[in-house]
Amino acid sequence: MINTQQLLQFIQNHWALCLAFVATLAFLIFEELKGKMGGIARISPQNATILLNRENATIIDLRNQNAFSSGHIINSFNIERNGFDTHIHKIESHKNHPIILLDEADNHIAAIGTKLKKSGFTKIYLLSGGLQAWKNAQLPITKN
Repeated sequence: MINTQQLLQFIQNHWALCLAFVATLAFLIFEELKGKMGGIARISPQNATILLNRENATIIDLRNQNAFSSGHIINSFNIERNGFDTHIHKIESHKNHPIILLDEADNHIAAIGTKLKKSGFTKIYLLSGGLQAWKNAQLPITKN
Protein backbone atom coordinates (compact mmCIF):
# COMPACT_ATOMS: atom_id res chain seq x y z
CA MET A 1 0.00 0.00 0.00
CA ILE A 2 1.35 3.40 -0.97
CA ASN A 3 1.40 6.17 1.59
CA THR A 4 1.03 9.90 1.10
CA GLN A 5 4.77 10.57 1.45
CA GLN A 6 5.56 8.11 -1.36
CA LEU A 7 2.86 9.61 -3.58
CA LEU A 8 4.19 13.13 -3.10
CA GLN A 9 7.72 11.92 -3.80
CA PHE A 10 6.52 10.24 -7.02
CA ILE A 11 4.76 13.42 -8.15
CA GLN A 12 7.87 15.49 -7.39
CA ASN A 13 10.12 13.10 -9.31
CA HIS A 14 7.75 12.64 -12.25
CA TRP A 15 5.97 16.01 -12.45
CA ALA A 16 5.83 16.06 -16.28
CA LEU A 17 4.21 12.63 -16.40
CA CYS A 18 1.69 13.64 -13.73
CA LEU A 19 0.91 16.89 -15.55
CA ALA A 20 0.31 14.98 -18.79
CA PHE A 21 -2.00 12.58 -16.94
CA VAL A 22 -4.04 15.42 -15.40
CA ALA A 23 -4.28 17.23 -18.77
CA THR A 24 -5.45 14.06 -20.51
CA LEU A 25 -8.00 13.34 -17.80
CA ALA A 26 -9.33 16.92 -17.98
CA PHE A 27 -9.64 16.66 -21.77
CA LEU A 28 -11.56 13.37 -21.53
CA ILE A 29 -13.93 14.80 -18.93
CA PHE A 30 -14.47 17.91 -21.07
CA GLU A 31 -15.26 15.83 -24.17
CA GLU A 32 -17.67 13.62 -22.23
CA LEU A 33 -19.50 16.62 -20.80
CA LYS A 34 -19.61 18.32 -24.19
CA GLY A 35 -21.30 15.24 -25.64
CA LYS A 36 -23.91 15.23 -22.89
CA MET A 37 -24.54 18.97 -23.17
CA GLY A 38 -25.52 19.13 -26.82
CA GLY A 39 -22.40 18.07 -28.69
CA ILE A 40 -23.05 16.05 -31.82
CA ALA A 41 -21.10 12.81 -32.14
CA ARG A 42 -18.90 12.28 -35.16
CA ILE A 43 -18.83 8.81 -36.66
CA SER A 44 -16.70 7.07 -39.23
CA PRO A 45 -18.10 5.79 -42.53
CA GLN A 46 -17.83 2.24 -41.16
CA ASN A 47 -19.91 3.10 -38.09
CA ALA A 48 -22.39 4.91 -40.34
CA THR A 49 -22.92 1.70 -42.34
CA ILE A 50 -23.62 -0.15 -39.09
CA LEU A 51 -26.28 2.43 -38.18
CA LEU A 52 -27.75 2.19 -41.69
CA ASN A 53 -27.94 -1.59 -41.61
CA ARG A 54 -28.91 -2.23 -38.00
CA GLU A 55 -30.91 0.83 -36.94
CA ASN A 56 -32.42 2.06 -40.20
CA ALA A 57 -30.54 5.36 -40.01
CA THR A 58 -31.40 8.25 -42.31
CA ILE A 59 -28.67 10.12 -44.16
CA ILE A 60 -29.18 13.82 -44.79
CA ASP A 61 -26.87 15.17 -47.49
CA LEU A 62 -26.47 18.91 -46.96
CA ARG A 63 -24.63 19.68 -50.20
CA ASN A 64 -26.17 21.67 -53.03
CA GLN A 65 -28.30 19.95 -55.66
CA ASN A 66 -25.52 19.87 -58.30
CA ALA A 67 -23.09 18.18 -55.92
CA PHE A 68 -25.78 15.73 -54.81
CA SER A 69 -26.60 14.84 -58.43
CA SER A 70 -22.95 14.18 -59.18
CA GLY A 71 -22.87 11.41 -56.56
CA HIS A 72 -24.42 10.64 -53.18
CA ILE A 73 -24.97 7.83 -50.70
CA ILE A 74 -27.79 5.52 -51.72
CA ASN A 75 -31.20 6.46 -50.21
CA SER A 76 -29.92 9.72 -48.73
CA PHE A 77 -32.09 12.83 -48.58
CA ASN A 78 -30.78 16.04 -50.12
CA ILE A 79 -31.63 19.09 -48.05
CA GLU A 80 -29.27 21.93 -48.81
CA ARG A 81 -27.61 23.44 -45.78
CA ASN A 82 -28.63 27.00 -46.74
CA GLY A 83 -32.35 26.14 -46.93
CA PHE A 84 -32.46 23.56 -44.17
CA ASP A 85 -34.84 25.41 -41.86
CA THR A 86 -37.59 25.56 -44.49
CA HIS A 87 -37.28 21.86 -45.35
CA ILE A 88 -36.88 20.24 -41.93
CA HIS A 89 -40.47 18.98 -42.20
CA LYS A 90 -39.31 16.51 -44.88
CA ILE A 91 -37.61 14.37 -42.24
CA GLU A 92 -40.11 14.63 -39.37
CA SER A 93 -41.14 11.01 -39.90
CA HIS A 94 -37.53 9.95 -39.20
CA LYS A 95 -37.40 11.49 -35.72
CA ASN A 96 -37.07 8.13 -33.97
CA HIS A 97 -34.25 6.87 -36.19
CA PRO A 98 -30.60 7.84 -36.14
CA ILE A 99 -29.87 10.81 -38.41
CA ILE A 100 -26.48 11.04 -40.10
CA LEU A 101 -25.57 14.46 -41.47
CA LEU A 102 -22.95 14.88 -44.15
CA ASP A 103 -21.44 17.51 -46.35
CA GLU A 104 -18.49 17.50 -48.74
CA ALA A 105 -16.42 18.12 -45.64
CA ASP A 106 -17.85 18.27 -42.12
CA ASN A 107 -16.91 21.87 -41.34
CA HIS A 108 -20.20 23.71 -40.94
CA ILE A 109 -22.85 21.13 -40.15
CA ALA A 110 -22.74 20.98 -36.37
CA ALA A 111 -25.19 23.91 -36.27
CA ILE A 112 -27.70 21.83 -38.27
CA GLY A 113 -27.30 19.00 -35.76
CA THR A 114 -28.02 21.42 -32.93
CA LYS A 115 -31.18 22.61 -34.73
CA LEU A 116 -32.32 19.00 -35.09
CA LYS A 117 -31.77 18.36 -31.38
CA LYS A 118 -33.86 21.42 -30.55
CA SER A 119 -36.58 20.06 -32.86
CA GLY A 120 -36.78 16.79 -30.92
CA PHE A 121 -34.41 14.54 -32.87
CA THR A 122 -32.34 12.55 -30.40
CA LYS A 123 -29.89 10.37 -32.34
CA ILE A 124 -27.85 12.74 -34.49
CA TYR A 125 -24.43 12.02 -35.92
CA LEU A 126 -22.02 13.83 -38.22
CA LEU A 127 -20.20 11.76 -40.81
CA SER A 128 -16.60 12.54 -39.98
CA GLY A 129 -14.76 13.64 -43.10
CA GLY A 130 -18.00 14.06 -45.05
CA LEU A 131 -18.66 12.41 -48.38
CA GLN A 132 -14.95 12.35 -49.16
CA ALA A 133 -14.34 10.00 -46.21
CA TRP A 134 -17.17 7.78 -47.50
CA LYS A 135 -15.49 7.64 -50.93
CA ASN A 136 -12.06 7.04 -49.38
CA ALA A 137 -13.52 4.04 -47.53
CA GLN A 138 -14.59 2.74 -50.96
CA LEU A 139 -18.24 2.64 -49.97
CA PRO A 140 -20.86 2.88 -52.73
CA ILE A 141 -22.37 6.06 -54.08
CA THR A 142 -25.00 6.55 -56.74
CA LYS A 143 -26.00 9.23 -59.24
CA ASN A 144 -29.69 8.28 -59.38
